[in-house]
Amino acid sequence: MFKTFVALCMSIVILAGTGCAYTTKNSLPRHVRSIAVPVFANKTYVDEYTRKLEVEVTNSTRNAFIQAGELKLAGREDADLILEGEIMRLDREPIRVDRFGDPAEVQLTIRARINVYDVKEARYIIKDRLVVNNIKRNESGVYNIRRGENENYGRNQAVEDLGKAIARTVTERW
Repeated sequence: MFKTFVALCMSIVILAGTGCAYTTKNSLPRHVRSIAVPVFANKTYVDEYTRKLEVEVTNSTRNAFIQAGELKLAGREDADLILEGEIMRLDREPIRVDRFGDPAEVQLTIRARINVYDVKEARYIIKDRLVVNNIKRNESGVYNIRRGENENYGRNQAVEDLGKAIARTVTERW
């Protein structure tokens, strides 16, 4: 019994001494501590202009960075990274129709293109990356007309998920 206990303790000591792949620090370079997120450009006027979408996505992206806590928001002059983005499209796709052929459930997909510029190294670290709100969550932007939900419900969900996806794309780059 005692030998088993000693062997168990020795194995724990050996395993603890070999190191572990887990860390509490993020993988961002040391010089990257802050990010500037100017208002996104809205290119939805090509198909159908969607008002204030660029402001909503910008605010959602800023909130996602604040919630993650890895990068602090800063002004363009003081930031280590500058995130520039443009909203390319807002698509509405019926997922389910009712017995009369009218849409019963619709999914909104917002497509944004982002660029991230590293000020210290004077180069783009992300160039023309397309980010979509429903990459991680398939039900993002879905609203059910039969349950009384309107497009604003789905739009708010899609905007929030797009902001999180953009922040995740930037922080997981390293």
